[in-house]
Amino acid sequence: MNGQELEARLNAHREVLISLMASMMADPRHAKVFDDLQQDAIFRDGEEDPGVVPTRAFAAEVHAADEIARLLDAARARAAAA
Repeated sequence: MNGQELEARLNAHREVLISLMASMMADPRHAKVFDDLQQDAIFRDGEEDPGVVPTRAFAAEVHAADEIARLLDAARARAAAA
């Protein structure tokens, strides 16, 4: 699998996930799921100095938190448009 194929597959998974999340947002029974995901979207490295640049050891966690935030934003936008 080349890079373009991998990217296309990831984008397809992302679209499906956003659609599922958007439809779930209409049901208040799922509010806790989205509250928990919102907490996961905030990266906490335990550092007291907010100016400290994260090391490579935290890069994957930072990217994961960022992607969760992007998924939530996209799902909220899609749910609002429906």
